[in-house]
Amino acid sequence: MRFSRLDCRRRWSDDQGVVSVGEAVEMILKEVSPLPAEEVRLLDACGRVLSEDVRAPRSVPPFPNSAMDGYAVRWKDVADTSVDHPVTLRVVEEVPAGYVPKARVTENSAIKIMTGAPMPRGADTVVRVEYTRSLPGEVRITRVDGPGSHIREAGEDIRKGQTILEKGKLLTPADVGLMASVGKGRVRVYRRPTVALFSTGDELQEVDERPKAGKIVNSNSYTLSAWIRQTGAIPLRFGIVRDKRRSLAAAFRKALRYDAVMTTGGVSVGDYDFVKEALGDAGVQMQFWKVAQKPGHPLAFGRIGKKPVFGLPGNPVSSAVSFLLYARPALLKMMGYRNLFLPVTQARLEHPIKTSAGVTEFIRCRIRRQDGQNFASSTGTQGSGVLRSMSIAQGLIVAHENETHLEEGAEVTVIVLNPQDFLQPEMGF
Repeated sequence: MRFSRLDCRRRWSDDQGVVSVGEAVEMILKEVSPLPAEEVRLLDACGRVLSEDVRAPRSVPPFPNSAMDGYAVRWKDVADTSVDHPVTLRVVEEVPAGYVPKARVTENSAIKIMTGAPMPRGADTVVRVEYTRSLPGEVRITRVDGPGSHIREAGEDIRKGQTILEKGKLLTPADVGLMASVGKGRVRVYRRPTVALFSTGDELQEVDERPKAGKIVNSNSYTLSAWIRQTGAIPLRFGIVRDKRRSLAAAFRKALRYDAVMTTGGVSVGDYDFVKEALGDAGVQMQFWKVAQKPGHPLAFGRIGKKPVFGLPGNPVSSAVSFLLYARPALLKMMGYRNLFLPVTQARLEHPIKTSAGVTEFIRCRIRRQDGQNFASSTGTQGSGVLRSMSIAQGLIVAHENETHLEEGAEVTVIVLNPQDFLQPEMGF
C-alpha cells in the first residue's frame, strides 16, 4: 500500500482554502515534474534515478574464457576418459587470468588455464583441476563433465548494444557495478533539487546562540534540513526571517532562484502570520493554505512557474508531519523517483484512542512485531510541540475524518516512518 491511497476523496470544506489530505497530495504532485538531467561520475550515481536508457558499449564477457581453474582441451581427445581409463595429454602452456594464450591446443595437448583467462585457439572444453593429476610436462585426466563444459562465452552476461538499465531506474550498488563492467564511467541522472529553507518568527534564535528570555531554538530548520538531505535533495538554510511582511517578501524573492522553497511558521491566522501575503507579494500563485488534518492544519502551498513553494506550520511536529506527507513526495518526484510515498502497514491497536472529528488525524506511535503481526501504541502526549514524540515514533496511525474513537484491538493503518526500527526478521540465516 502507499499513503496516497489512504484518503483521496475530493472534498472542499466550507472554510475556503481548506482541502482534504488526499486532495493536497494530488494538487502538489500535479504541480511538480522531474528536473532536467545532469551527467555524474559513476560512484555519484548510486541512489539517483536514471534519466536515460543505458546500453552496453561492449559485451560481457568480452571474450570466451574459462569458468574454472583447469585445463583447456579438445573434447574429442577426452571424450572416453574415466577413472579406469584416464587420458594423458601434453601441457604446452600455462595461462593465468589477465594473459592471452600464445599456443594452440592441438591433438592430445592441453593448456593449463585459470578462471577468467581467455580460451586458447583449438580448445572447446575445460576440465576442472579437481579431475586431473599434474605430471612433468603432462596432465592425467580421470573425469570430464561434458563437451563445452566450464566455458563462459563472449556476451553470455551482456551483449554489445543491449539495454542493461532503463530510464527511471533507481540505481543500486549492483547497477553501479553493472555499468562499470561495460566501461561506462559516467551516466545521466535527474538533477537533485536545491531547496531554499528558512524559518519565520521573532521568537526564534539559532542553536549556538546564548539562550535568551522568550526565545526558542530554531529546531525546525535542522529537522527539515536533515529530512531534505535524506531524500537526496540539497537543503540551503537561509536562517531566520522576522515577522515583517516586507522582510518575508524580500526573502521569498531571493529564495525563488532555487528549485523549491520551504518555510516554517507564519501560515496561521495570527496577527503576525504574514507568510501567505508575502508569498503573494513575491509572485507566488497560492493553491491552498489549510489542510483538514491534525497536526498540520495551517499548510500553504503555491508555485511560481514550475517551482513549488511550501509554507509549513511553525509547530515542530506539525512541520515534520507536513513535510513527510507532502514535501517529501514532491522532492522525490522532482528527482525522478517512482515510489514517492512512505510504506504503509496494518497493525492491531493496543489501547483505545480518542480522535478528532472532521479531520484526518496522524497519531505518533510505536510499532512492535510479535508472532507475525504488528501492534501499534501511542507515543503518549500528541501535542504539536512535542518534538520528542517524533524522535521515538516509528509510525503514524491514520484516523480518518469520520472516526472519533479507535477501539483497542482494532486494525489500523500505519504510515511507517523508520521500517528498520520494527521490521525485524523472525528467523535468522
